[in-house]
Amino acid sequence: MQIASVLLCLILFVIVVAVLMIFFLVSRKKDAQPTEEQSAKRIQHRSKAWMAYIVIALFLAIWSIIAALFFLAVVWIMRKNPTPNSSSTVGDNQKGIARRVYTWLFFSSIITVPIFLAIVVIAYSGDSTANQHVLSALVPLIFHVPLLLGLTSKSTFVYRHTQQGILLIAVRAGIAALALGIGDYPEDGLWLFLLGNASLWLFGSIWGWGEIKHGTYWWRKQKDEAISRDETVQTQIKPEVNGSPEQQLDYSKWYVRHNRKQDATQCALQAFRHGDPETRRQAVRLLDDLNEIEFF
Repeated sequence: MQIASVLLCLILFVIVVAVLMIFFLVSRKKDAQPTEEQSAKRIQHRSKAWMAYIVIALFLAIWSIIAALFFLAVVWIMRKNPTPNSSSTVGDNQKGIARRVYTWLFFSSIITVPIFLAIVVIAYSGDSTANQHVLSALVPLIFHVPLLLGLTSKSTFVYRHTQQGILLIAVRAGIAALALGIGDYPEDGLWLFLLGNASLWLFGSIWGWGEIKHGTYWWRKQKDEAISRDETVQTQIKPEVNGSPEQQLDYSKWYVRHNRKQDATQCALQAFRHGDPETRRQAVRLLDDLNEIEFF
């Protein structure tokens, strides 16, 4: 039994190292160095929300410290945003990439569920702690680590669907851990595992595929993000060309990707002056990332 526990800890260590390495690479590529004024503004805006998350994590830690750390890691991933130069365009290519997230969530259970059941048979005992239960539920997540690469995408659509897929995986793992804590035998919580995981496995995938079909995502309303249905933004566009505020916002993002800050700023200003509230919020965020908010 001790050997099995040590093996679980080693596997978890490999998972943590792999996740940290991927996020180090992602953050190094994506995160621009903010000014002191921007940092203070963002910290003030996010501090209240993080306080609530930390309080929840403290309550979880009473049950399992590993569950608390896992919760905070998932929250951190969910609160991350794509780079300012990410495209809001939703076309067949973006839909195809995002669809793979839910396709993998659907078929990966063929691998992850047997592994989870095998771990339970080997490591479970009446004296197993909550931390051991959480470890048993988290080990199969190693097969979902490649999904984190979706957070390097330059498409907001792909990025947000990757986050939604990770959230579904996290909830499924949490249900599996809770199921092991019910009763004195693993089969006592079998009903919760089958009902909860089976529902998320089936309806979560169907929900994700449906959102992709309609070219939207649940995270859109939470983040106040606009979607462009145009397939491409033509490279010959000039900032002075008259267009809708939404087009001006897309032009601005295109100029950011091509290191044309002045043109990007001009288009973002046009989008703010003539756009609806949602477009104006996007324009302000883009101007802030361009370090132009003080001039505006």
